[in-house]
Amino acid sequence: MTCARILVVTLSNIGDAIMTTPVLACLHAQYPDARIDLVCDVRSSALFEPCPYMGRLFKRDKKSGWKGYWQLIAALRRTHYDVIVDLRTDFLLYLLRGKRKFKKLSNQNTLHVHSVEKHLAAIHSLVGHRTSPAQLWASEQDQQTVAAQFPTPGRWLALGPGANFAGKIWPVERYVAVANALAAHIDGVVLLGSAADRSLAKQFTAQATLPVYDACGRLSLPQSYALLKQCHVYLGNDSGLGHMAAAAGLPTFTLFGPGSPVRYLPWSTQAHFIQDPQQNILGITVQEVVDRLHTLLLQTDR
Repeated sequence: MTCARILVVTLSNIGDAIMTTPVLACLHAQYPDARIDLVCDVRSSALFEPCPYMGRLFKRDKKSGWKGYWQLIAALRRTHYDVIVDLRTDFLLYLLRGKRKFKKLSNQNTLHVHSVEKHLAAIHSLVGHRTSPAQLWASEQDQQTVAAQFPTPGRWLALGPGANFAGKIWPVERYVAVANALAAHIDGVVLLGSAADRSLAKQFTAQATLPVYDACGRLSLPQSYALLKQCHVYLGNDSGLGHMAAAAGLPTFTLFGPGSPVRYLPWSTQAHFIQDPQQNILGITVQEVVDRLHTLLLQTDR
């Protein structure tokens, strides 16, 4: 099948959006000459802007309400697509113009399947058994900017102290204790996150005995990805940063409170996690994390 125009409707949260990038990669591999347009949220759109095979980004702004949504639909209907893949909604496909349409699998039938596998299953009849790691991109300028601001030769632990709600956040003083306990195995800590995580970063920096680069709220998403590529290992809560770290090729160690590692663990053969049996993140002890992370650091030396 010839295919010149493809539209993909991706998800909103940073981590969820990253877990749709294997679909983009497989579509690009199957149809390398096709233009791939994307419907994404304003907050996650920066992830896709540096993608070399990306066509047009249609940004959905939830604040614009239904008026903005209908304007978006009208803009999408101006193009007749060869393929439309909707990984988000149950109805948008029926309003758009396309030769072949592929919809998401229901959550009810995929509760014990990783989100990436669920997304890839939606296009199985189109691309077969193709799979791909999660992928992100950063411009040369962003990479140079990050290298100038955060020179990180050596072994740096990337750490994400925040998350999108309190039940997912391990206490910052425990992260400090872990980093201090591993001081002999790392050269320093790089803190990543949004501006909302600055207070956590300030607390961490005040108590840490290691050098700390605090990048919270200081970088764009592609720049954060570029910084992660300079690091050695990632440690953090269940958040989008863990998925960014996996895309950067880092071994990741995620602390889960509520949530399903089966579905939301970073998509990588180097992804590790710990979860309290009661799904209470406060039930995870410092020593458990130190022991597991120490083993992971030793493995990366081999």
